[in-house]
Amino acid sequence: FHTTSQRQEAMKYIPIPELQRFTSACLSNTCLGDLVVNGVMEAYNAKKPDRNEAKLFRSVRNKVENKISSSPKLFTEKMASSPLGPINHTSTIQLLVHLISTLNSSLPEYDFSNLQASDFVHEGELCIVMNKINEYLLNYALEAKHPGVRKAFWENLDGVIDLKKCDIYSFIPDDEAEVFGRGKLWSMNYFFVNKSAKKIVFFTCSAGRRYSEAESFLPSQEMSDGEMFEMEMDTEIDYPAPTKGGPMIDLTQAMASRA
Repeated sequence: FHTTSQRQEAMKYIPIPELQRFTSACLSNTCLGDLVVNGVMEAYNAKKPDRNEAKLFRSVRNKVENKISSSPKLFTEKMASSPLGPINHTSTIQLLVHLISTLNSSLPEYDFSNLQASDFVHEGELCIVMNKINEYLLNYALEAKHPGVRKAFWENLDGVIDLKKCDIYSFIPDDEAEVFGRGKLWSMNYFFVNKSAKKIVFFTCSAGRRYSEAESFLPSQEMSDGEMFEMEMDTEIDYPAPTKGGPMIDLTQAMASRA
């Protein structure tokens, strides 16, 4: 993907007050301890593709057909099975187009049109996704700010998308810093796809430190060099370990601070 100054392919956004209120209250520079959380939770209609989406569909289909014709063995071994389904099936190409268009709509400053099916992950179990979101976002810190937020989150999401009828996909960019900014401790991007209702809910969320590293370790004018050295040696940064199927943790900031 790359940055773009103009929105390309776009899905039809569905304004849903419950999702809008959650985004405003919990995903807009929300302070949770020493973290700041940002993100969006939006619903999109996948019923009637517009001209741009039809153009994207043709582009993706042509790429697939070119790969099949140029490398039949590769297609047989790898491309026939993808996280989104058999890539030579029209329904799989359409799903890929829906996911790309959703990203282009929600993050219009970027163009995700070159993504492939292999850039996504099919999340097999709803409970794993729920546990990850509960652990990272809907935890005691957010509950302290908004009592009952976890229960309301899942009830509202279920009311919009019908979770039992959903397939869930996740997306982790090759370069998270390019999309979410440097210094993010974690990020997650989930698509809740109800194929029968032709509807998608996109939930994206990332967290960074409340204070930048430069502010956190700004030398005091009253501290000696020796005291500063002891403070740096005593400083430990504790990052939660990633679990299988969960969001990636960027450890580059921790490594840099210890160098």
